Amino acid sequence: MRKIILSALVASATLLAADSAAVYKPGLLLPANGEAIYKHDCIQCHGADGKQTSDTGLSRIVYAPITGLDAAKLAKELKDYRYGSLNKYGYGALMKTTLVDLSYEEIDALAEYISTNMK
Repeated sequence: MRKIILSALVASATLLAADSAAVYKPGLLLPANGEAIYKHDCIQCHGADGKQTSDTGLSRIVYAPITGLDAAKLAKELKDYRYGSLNKYGYGALMKTTLVDLSYEEIDALAEYISTNMK
């Protein structure tokens, strides 16, 4: 009976570890991965290419295209959003909740990814 319970626990732990390994989670001291962060946190509003300008929902929210922006300027804006000192187009609160868990290194990697890979 103990062997069965132990086997079940090991199998559960293995499945949980395998399931969570593929997901990038900010703040876990992993190397900053701009592409993974973008796909996890930004793609819903800005689209896969960073050019999405409106939501497909009922509200028809307008978003600014972010493709090809300067990495340093974008990183500064993202950090300002993170700390609540920027409220461009009324999206300060939304951007803050999206960025609050990201470190400076993760924000820099995200800005670099947007700047260099989305043109």
